Amino acid sequence: VFEESILEYNRKPRTANDLSEEAWARLERLLFHYADPTTGYLSRALPFREGEADGDYDHLARVLEWSAGGASEDEAEG
Repeated sequence: VFEESILEYNRKPRTANDLSEEAWARLERLLFHYADPTTGYLSRALPFREGEADGDYDHLARVLEWSAGGASEDEAEG
């Protein structure tokens, strides 16, 4: 049995230049995506855990209104 890292499974080695070109291409796609005036911006693009990374615009996002759980007891009292 050969031990192999899951991070290296089925991956080809890439150079720093390859990685930078890939990152640049992804950034370009993201910029073109948001250049469309009909595209809305997300206030919480990657929420991991509730309350972990409160953003400056979370109060405008109506997160509690649209969440399935609604307000917790602490939030309902505040």
